[in-house]
Amino acid sequence: MRSIDKLIIGSFSVFFIFAISIDYINSVAPVNEEIINENTSKWIWPPQFVLKLFYWWCENVDPILLHNDYLVKYLTFLSPFMFAPFYLIATYAIYNEKQWIRMPMIIFSLILFFDLNYFFYQAVFGIEKAKNLLFFILGYGYYQIFPLILIYRFWPKNVFKKKSDRRKKN
Repeated sequence: MRSIDKLIIGSFSVFFIFAISIDYINSVAPVNEEIINENTSKWIWPPQFVLKLFYWWCENVDPILLHNDYLVKYLTFLSPFMFAPFYLIATYAIYNEKQWIRMPMIIFSLILFFDLNYFFYQAVFGIEKAKNLLFFILGYGYYQIFPLILIYRFWPKNVFKKKSDRRKKN
């Protein structure tokens, strides 16, 4: 397996954990109501330490998540309910070198890239800007770079063809 494929599978593993824990919070919380500890203290999922991490992140870096407007809810809803299953399917396809993942991977890359653009725009120009832009970029920056890695890797038509296979045909 190529090292870039290992990077992608590793990234999908981390993204999956964030999707079913952190992003889940916004996706199930009410729209346009501030997400506060009193409302989430009795939740059985995610665990309370994840909720504490979420609140710390919102209070110190990204306050827009606490207010959960319609677009934030929609964009975070994609993560646990669409992206998380995709991470599992894509990991299977990469590990088993399934060519059919090529086009879904390119489409996913574009969705992820433009999804995060909204958060970056809000962090810099929105009403509630990021409180710590450096932490914001460190936390979300890879989500802007990763789609470019995926497009680079999955743009060729024969994604999993080995160089030795190409030489045999020439």
